[in-house]
Amino acid sequence: MKVKPTYECRLYMGSVNYATKQSYSQDEVELFCGKVQEGYKIVVPVRITPTTFVSETDYREKGWEIGVIDYPRLNFSKKQIHGFIIHLGKHLIQEFHQRTICIVESSSWFRRGKIIMLENKYG
Repeated sequence: MKVKPTYECRLYMGSVNYATKQSYSQDEVELFCGKVQEGYKIVVPVRITPTTFVSETDYREKGWEIGVIDYPRLNFSKKQIHGFIIHLGKHLIQEFHQRTICIVESSSWFRRGKIIMLENKYG
């Protein structure tokens, strides 16, 4: 049995291309995440979960929560996990033409959690 303090980052991304209004599939997102992992210095496993964003009664958008945990079997630091999720977010926002992507870091008894919003500036 391995036990260590928990650490998790979750990235939230919509499914609609901001420029074309076309939707992406989960298969496309999974394939792209795999390519980003292959091109990074370490392979940090991700969990990709479908989600729905709702704002009042007139807006719904499908999307994904992409999560990374401090998996006890691997010996990555919080800094390495954080660096990877930021790297992934920067690539996802460009590839899938998202306006924003939010990354939520877990909190613990000694440290407050935080949210980071990546923004894509369209001309």
